Amino acid sequence: MPYYNSDLTHYIIKDFFNIHWSFKLTILKNIIDGLADIHGVNIIHRDLHSGNILFSDLKARLCDLGTSKSATESTDNEEEIYGIIPYVAPEVLQGKKYTKASDIYSFGMIMWEVMVGRRPFWDRNHNTELIIEICDGLRPPIITNAPGGYIDLMKKCWHSDPVKRPIADEILKEITEIYHYGHKPIIIKSSDIGPVTTNNPKAIYKSRYLSDMIKSAASTISLRIQSVTSELVKRKFNDNQLDNSIDNRFDNGKNIKRIKIIKDESIDYITTELEFDIDTKSDQSNDEYITNEIDFDI
Repeated sequence: MPYYNSDLTHYIIKDFFNIHWSFKLTILKNIIDGLADIHGVNIIHRDLHSGNILFSDLKARLCDLGTSKSATESTDNEEEIYGIIPYVAPEVLQGKKYTKASDIYSFGMIMWEVMVGRRPFWDRNHNTELIIEICDGLRPPIITNAPGGYIDLMKKCWHSDPVKRPIADEILKEITEIYHYGHKPIIIKSSDIGPVTTNNPKAIYKSRYLSDMIKSAASTISLRIQSVTSELVKRKFNDNQLDNSIDNRFDNGKNIKRIKIIKDESIDYITTELEFDIDTKSDQSNDEYITNEIDFDI
């Protein structure tokens, strides 16, 4: 059995600016080839990140398959949501089950790490707020120092819709094409790429159970939606968005005018009916009118 003396994270940090793009693409081919193999036998890794990729010489291999499960096995138990937040697919962070596409999202984050030389969201607290932002579409910043086709492939891998992510075999084919035909830029030192001295102290790159944080994120999102909906309703009323239709009804000699107050059509209709009783048996002549002003709050 070959001896692997490092994981991919430490290898990238140690020698980032001396690793040319051809070799980076070779590393990624090793990783996605291994992922294609386990997906081919219907296994989902479920905790794929650079710390779980062993590296030595020209070989990179997936490891830590302890959390892996068959794609047909139930994963509804919330206690099974386990990993490092930046590498976990947004649908999983929303409480949905792991799929092969969830592994592909994780691979997209590894592509970013190989490109930039930093771990995704290294400067952020890995907390409920980050989970919410990832679910809302937040991704690490894009740099242009990459071979042609690389960034587009990476974006497809971390697409918010798991159905739109490519499968492992397709990614392997595209990376191979980039390796052979894509322009490979020289890696130039800048403030946007390369290892950083220290990560945010609350950026946690150790796999852990995330169920409680996911529940908290879901609760926060729900409260925010309720708040936004309430504010929209309030604005519509304040803008006097009233329906102009008034139904006139007569009942026992009284003219009942019923006014419907209707919310915006973009939200479900809610009607409030206000009834005004007007005495039609008054002795006033037809030429005289009695008016009363009525104040009411809506």
